[in-house]
Amino acid sequence: MKTRATSTQPHTLLIGILMALLAGHTPCLAQLIDDAPLARFAENAPSSPLPYDIRAEGLNGTTYYVSPLGSDNNPGTLGRPLRTLQAAADRAQPGDTVLARAGTYSAQDSYATLIITTTGTPEQWIRYANYPGERPLIRFNSLRGIAIRGASHIVIEGFELDGRSREVDPEEALAHATGFKGDDHSQTHFFSVGIRVENTEQNLPHHVIIRDNFIHHCSGGGIATARADYLLIENNHVYKTSLYTPWAGSGISVWESHNHDDRQDVYRTVVKDNISHHNNNLVPFWIQKKVTDGNGIIMDALKTAQGIIEDDYTKPYSGRILIANNVCMFNGGRGINLYESDRVDVVHNTLYHNGQRENSTNEIELGRADNVSVYNNIIVPIPGERAIGGYQSTGLRAGHNLVDGAGKSDFTYGQNTRDEDPRFVTLPDEVAEPLAVRLLLRHTLVPRHGSPAIGAASLDWRLHTDRVGTWRNPDRPVDIGAYQSITTDATPDNVETNEE
Repeated sequence: MKTRATSTQPHTLLIGILMALLAGHTPCLAQLIDDAPLARFAENAPSSPLPYDIRAEGLNGTTYYVSPLGSDNNPGTLGRPLRTLQAAADRAQPGDTVLARAGTYSAQDSYATLIITTTGTPEQWIRYANYPGERPLIRFNSLRGIAIRGASHIVIEGFELDGRSREVDPEEALAHATGFKGDDHSQTHFFSVGIRVENTEQNLPHHVIIRDNFIHHCSGGGIATARADYLLIENNHVYKTSLYTPWAGSGISVWESHNHDDRQDVYRTVVKDNISHHNNNLVPFWIQKKVTDGNGIIMDALKTAQGIIEDDYTKPYSGRILIANNVCMFNGGRGINLYESDRVDVVHNTLYHNGQRENSTNEIELGRADNVSVYNNIIVPIPGERAIGGYQSTGLRAGHNLVDGAGKSDFTYGQNTRDEDPRFVTLPDEVAEPLAVRLLLRHTLVPRHGSPAIGAASLDWRLHTDRVGTWRNPDRPVDIGAYQSITTDATPDNVETNEE
């Protein structure tokens, strides 16, 4: 754990208060540039956020109900529910909805508790969700909690997933990772990923929405995608994941995406409104023989075929990516890591004291990442560490960020960036459970009265709502960071969004 400077500022109190929640790579100087020399990207780089069009359609089919008290011999009605999520998935067709009642669901095999292979259609998606007002819990130590395997037009929302990593012996996990050769996944409890979107030999997934889930204590990553396109990952809470996998997971990971089409007039990958904290790697990545990840959010190898998936797909990802309104804090790796991934807009995030490991030094890291925009973010690194750093990256556009306490920089931060304490509202004296963090963050990282974040955002890069849906009124000053400060402005019924 890195040593922190002593301070009486409110944001440093947050560290001491949240320490109860805690039970790399040192980059070379980045080849990064500022706003002025961006001419060679001018035809592709937007000057403001683009819209996106990823929404569920046609959910007017059969609704199947599932309860731990039900039976898979039942028809799946509200009065006679099915018992397992898999039984419902095996019945679901385009247009159908599966609603899970409260209770605990466990894996029926070593792969996943819920394996989704039936695909929806553009006109009729398939939705898996919590019964209104209830929170179904998936407790698993299988390879995945929920696996979307080659399926498209799928919604996953409202689940809690507990990967049972508290039952893993850290010494056994270290020994396993040290001896792992990349092919034996039989000890599934060392790999458990919360929600995984993945390709099959026949199908590449696309148009998938993952929202409103609470994912925690996983040996593997929290939310992970591979060979996917048109992704909306929003309003999830990801906590203490990626601890023991030899595959170097992160809280939210988008890896080696494919091109469903080549549109660049909309965002095709959107990661917004999430909380990702205390994710870390405690064992080495088996290929590099060192600890590398445990990031809050990572865009990973989107323009590089690393050869891990044995297929012939080698095209770089052509889509634009939005990472917005997220809160990333106390992760062992970076808050946001862009590794070999281009055309990413990082807007209105709040990043706080990530890089908890000695070999992780950047809140935002660009590793061979080009054509990246970083605007309207609050970035508070551990004192002396970098707010934005990286290596072999060009075409950075940055400005209107609030950076506090950063050390030496790999590049110029851009116009209208301020180096001041953001003056957050602080937490109560004791917060020991992730549920409490989830409930109290809304009152913690809002800029308080007198904060330099208030009214200092670029309106050109304004997102229409903040992390919890508060309207950012374009006729008034807009705040930097994931949260708009409390305002008397009423959100109009027809408030605009970045959805098309």
